[in-house]
Amino acid sequence: MSKKLNIAIAGATGFVGLEIIKKIYNHPNVNIKYLFVKNSIEENIYKELPKNIKNLPDLRKFDIKLINECDVFFPALPHAELHKIVKNISSHVVVIDLSADFRIPNISVYEKWYKIKHESPELQKNSVYGLSEVFRDQIKSKNLIACPGCYPTSVLLPLYPLLKNNLIESKNIIIDSKSGYSGAGKKIYNNNQYPNLDENIAIYGVGQHRHMPEIDHYLSVFSNKKIEVSFTPHLIPTFRGMLSTIYIKSQHNLDELYKAIVKQYDNEPFIEVFKSVMINTDKVVNTNKTLISIHKSNIENSFIISCSIDNLLKGAAGQAIQNLNIRFGFDEKLGLV
Repeated sequence: MSKKLNIAIAGATGFVGLEIIKKIYNHPNVNIKYLFVKNSIEENIYKELPKNIKNLPDLRKFDIKLINECDVFFPALPHAELHKIVKNISSHVVVIDLSADFRIPNISVYEKWYKIKHESPELQKNSVYGLSEVFRDQIKSKNLIACPGCYPTSVLLPLYPLLKNNLIESKNIIIDSKSGYSGAGKKIYNNNQYPNLDENIAIYGVGQHRHMPEIDHYLSVFSNKKIEVSFTPHLIPTFRGMLSTIYIKSQHNLDELYKAIVKQYDNEPFIEVFKSVMINTDKVVNTNKTLISIHKSNIENSFIISCSIDNLLKGAAGQAIQNLNIRFGFDEKLGLV
């Protein structure tokens, strides 16, 4: 394409904002026009970036008028910020949101879990859930793309083909997820509850993590019946990387379940599927990859799925860039490999 897309990134110095800059810097079809931060515009952003990244625009305070000069806006903002201002963003700007503000179609569910009144409910129907491999066709035509949370990405991708094809029981799905502490954002450094991030394994959000309604909603959509899962997240003593272990029941055998997942993702550049292979995070860190492996359990008619991603990339910035590529008809791998 002859004209590059002008993009703006808000939350540019946060973990996810920095990952977007790192990956999109060499994208042949975009130009980083504006970088917005909430606090200090004097911060040296280059100290957090590879040495090959130079000549970025100066950090600025948030400005809607400047966003409206752009083609694409990546708000890597805290939850409950975008819905307050999105109505002021021009309809021609493609908004690829990294927060939860438009992930949950039921506004009352969002308000219950995030404990705030949603100020743009009328725009919810114009948004699309940005789980790239599942909602690709809808993403192509939408200007408000709500990127999934990192935990939901690691849970929904492996379960989608199994629930869609009615191959597993919809009750008693148990999910145990572990994330590098970057998944909790920079605020975790100021949280006295977890002072030793390099030495602790910390359970958190037990029975009330905000990704639960997101996971439940889309699993219910996939299966066309109401699903509620048991989901527990943990922070582990590593900066990045995520592994979700999912316990399911089925009357089908291991080969049938494995083949269904393979068939769904056979031509996907970022998803690899295995049978009875012990996967971990070392092969996905700093990539947009998803690794999925399914195992037979020692309990009859029970199976264990493991799914690993980089929580900052496939769980956030990488999937956002993949959605940019889908939306504008680019090769999905641009900026990501």
